[in-house]
Amino acid sequence: CLPNYCEHGGRCTQNWDMFTCSCDGTGYTGATCHMPLYEQSCDAYKHLGKYSDVYWIDPDGSGPLGPFKVFCNMTEDKVWTTVTNNLPTQTAVSGSSRERRTVLQLNYSATMEQISAVTEAADHCEQHITYTCRLSRLLNTP
Repeated sequence: CLPNYCEHGGRCTQNWDMFTCSCDGTGYTGATCHMPLYEQSCDAYKHLGKYSDVYWIDPDGSGPLGPFKVFCNMTEDKVWTTVTNNLPTQTAVSGSSRERRTVLQLNYSATMEQISAVTEAADHCEQHITYTCRLSRLLNTP
């Protein structure tokens, strides 16, 4: 297919008369894989009557950013969108010292561009990190 009219990674096939796009696995649909399969935000899912759960969102619609999974918390008046990371909750870290520090690499379920699209559209944004220490001092405090 030259030119390839399929968007968002859709696979193009053609014959002498026409071309066809296969949008399987792209998160998009339509003749050229232009229409997003997913809502742009958790708020949009709430307006559809959905409940708190994990959903795919596509924050820029049919723009260049692909869809990704988030947790939508709709138990309050406000809707909260949680982008998860690869660190299991309550991950135990032991054996750290001033000489032997522990560094944890966090990988999120979205790219920085996707996260930026969500935070730029948000009314409010928070990041939560929780430390629980036992028999130790945090940041060398008494």
